[in-house]
Amino acid sequence: MKRTKRSSLFALFSALVFVAIACAQNQAMQQAREDAKTKGKYKVRLTTNPESVVGICKFVMTIAPEQDPIGNIPTTEYADYFRTEAVYKGADTVLVREGKVGEAYICGPAPLNPDGTLKTTFDTPAQHP
Repeated sequence: MKRTKRSSLFALFSALVFVAIACAQNQAMQQAREDAKTKGKYKVRLTTNPESVVGICKFVMTIAPEQDPIGNIPTTEYADYFRTEAVYKGADTVLVREGKVGEAYICGPAPLNPDGTLKTTFDTPAQHP
């Protein structure tokens, strides 16, 4: 009897830890989306010139507003949508093809964070007096 009670308590504790981690990750994702919409999108360059990115920059992803899972994006908001989705994935440039599809690229020295700052590949040590 003691063994099943311990097992039940362990299972309950494990489930609570899992839920706490999931909630923290969800909050971080929501904050990253908000940063991309309010700050980061202004660091992304839109271009229609393929020669400025193809073969020079690193391809990240294709952005198709017509296939957005949340809903229909009006064509008047495509530019913001391209910028927001690109910076969320780390890109700094979007090649817009026919005004309907965007190709996100990293042309700078490093990918971008959702807030528009450069990602660093290493952490800098804290400054101690």
